[in-house]
Amino acid sequence: MKLLDILTSPWSICPEKMAEIRNIYSAHLRGPKIDWKEMQASVALIPGGDKQEEAYQVMNGVAVIPVKGVLTKGISFFSFLFGGSSLKQIGIAFQAALDDPLVKSILLDVDSPGGTLDGTEELGEAIFQARGQKPIIAYTDGSMTSGAYWIASAADEIYISGDTVLVGSIGVVATHIDYSKSEEMMGEKWTEITGGRYKRVYSAHRPLSDEGAATIQDQVDYFYLTFVNTIARNRGVDQEAALAMADGKIFIGKQAMEVGLVDGVEAFSDLINSAEVSAGQQFSAKEEPIVNKDELKTKHPDVYEAVLAEGKAFGLEHATAAKQTGIEEGKALGAAAERQRIADVRAQLIPGHEALIDQLAADGKTTGQEAAMKMVAAEKTTRLAVHAALKEDGALGVAQPAAPVLPAKPAEKDFMAEVEKVISEKKVGRGTAVSIVARENPKLHETWLASLKPQSKQE
Repeated sequence: MKLLDILTSPWSICPEKMAEIRNIYSAHLRGPKIDWKEMQASVALIPGGDKQEEAYQVMNGVAVIPVKGVLTKGISFFSFLFGGSSLKQIGIAFQAALDDPLVKSILLDVDSPGGTLDGTEELGEAIFQARGQKPIIAYTDGSMTSGAYWIASAADEIYISGDTVLVGSIGVVATHIDYSKSEEMMGEKWTEITGGRYKRVYSAHRPLSDEGAATIQDQVDYFYLTFVNTIARNRGVDQEAALAMADGKIFIGKQAMEVGLVDGVEAFSDLINSAEVSAGQQFSAKEEPIVNKDELKTKHPDVYEAVLAEGKAFGLEHATAAKQTGIEEGKALGAAAERQRIADVRAQLIPGHEALIDQLAADGKTTGQEAAMKMVAAEKTTRLAVHAALKEDGALGVAQPAAPVLPAKPAEKDFMAEVEKVISEKKVGRGTAVSIVARENPKLHETWLASLKPQSKQE
């Protein structure tokens, strides 16, 4: 692989480090050339080389996996220049930690500006898919930007050491290098024969065309959208919230907490010594985790009984509180319902029947609909009485043959006597007087109405 191929590939790295890498490439063009093959050969001399299977340290049951420097898919010259890391080796170490019975949790110790996209998504996805197997924490006391954050976001939780660390710079960059002028000065002219419209649409041997720039931009936009959607999924936020984090800005310390990039501030030693992780589990490196109540009862009967007793006490306390709450809520609901019933009943009042409506409102059972029916019935009775009285008033005004005098019935005499009394005292017409007497003496009124029936038949 050529150095130019690496440099022009899409990167997810903070701008300052990208500029540094470009400067190295420029020096490579101007001065002695970096022998890539020799560099690859020297990698094999590193103990373990690119075949290294494990790269983590177990501390108190926590596997600490370093994620340092510029990240590339495999070991490269960046490993020498920037103390970079191989994404492939990190993935091998991560899987080994998952399989290691002495490892109870995994901590990604991150201090990286990011790196190439090639290999980043694969490692991040492997970490995300491992959630639930063992608790996973990402931690930094330096920088966790761009591709390094992509990887860290896949952990269960993310912590920083303090208020001076750098987090964010979420974005993608691709570089086009046009060294046609340099070739021209050296007397070189490249002619590329291609098949396919886009095969060399952004060739390094000629200035970048609009079509070439648009093609690169489309690629960068696609990678960026993938990055944003992955952050949204990993951090459990919507795309809008992820975009607020992923505008390329670097957040310092607690600023990263405020936008949701990290979960808190912790010292490295506290994370290791507590042996606690995001899932809230506590493990000892020499003890198997208890996964169900039967194992707890068998292996730790004292703990089982204590937990059982605590659960019972907790349940009783909350059951009593819930019962009292239910009683209070029931009383409140009952009172509200009764107030509504009374309001519904009183809403059916027909003037002149106030006494009846008071009785219905106070009985605690009559509904508004039932009160309406009783109001109508009472009003109908009153109107019949008024009609009868008016009919009687009309008869008095017309000359009629003398009718035989019949002994008045006591009930009729009593009722009409009351009517005459009201006419005299209140100076009202006979019809109004009948209505008043009917409301005030309903039984006398009913008796009077009954006494009228035989008289009607006789007539």
